[in-house]
Amino acid sequence: MAIKTGRYGQVKWDAAGTTPVLLISLNAWTGDFKTEMEDVTCFGDVNRVYIPGMKDAKGTIGGFWNSANIEIFEAAEMDTPGMLELVPNSTEPTFLWSGLAYMDASIDASLQAPKVSGSWKAAGAFAMKPVVAATGATAGTPGTFTPAGAAAPANLAAMTGKTANPATNWVTGQYMRLGDASTCNWNGTAWVAGIHA
Repeated sequence: MAIKTGRYGQVKWDAAGTTPVLLISLNAWTGDFKTEMEDVTCFGDVNRVYIPGMKDAKGTIGGFWNSANIEIFEAAEMDTPGMLELVPNSTEPTFLWSGLAYMDASIDASLQAPKVSGSWKAAGAFAMKPVVAATGATAGTPGTFTPAGAAAPANLAAMTGKTANPATNWVTGQYMRLGDASTCNWNGTAWVAGIHA
């Protein structure tokens, strides 16, 4: 792995929502995947306290007008989502974000080469690939999943088979935050719901 140039970025799209193909003449895309945080600060807290809500999935695309590639304008007319694929560098083609999305589009025509731009918003699960599966969990407040960069398992049931570190009964306050925003902890023999009491 290494830092790669942006010159090999790609935007792919399929209006049918199945197999996206390259959109030509584009030179920029963004993805915004921030998780909304709700302020749950209470009397007596020494600082503001937050809990996570839903993750957002939206962004922009940009490039130049090319009459051989008007898909983004066709996408803007659709009332059903298509399959969008965003690739940072095509020399690492397995690293990408993809999912169903709605798109809109605009064009800026002047004495210079006409520029096109648009925005996209997720219409369903929009995820980064490859997703590193968690094989273990290290106690904390919250704890961390291993290996480094691993995605949180979806829910308590998905913790089956995950190695707890330490393998002994965790201590009060320790927990793992799961993909559905619930928590779990290790009681020395099994994963159980909630923060360790």
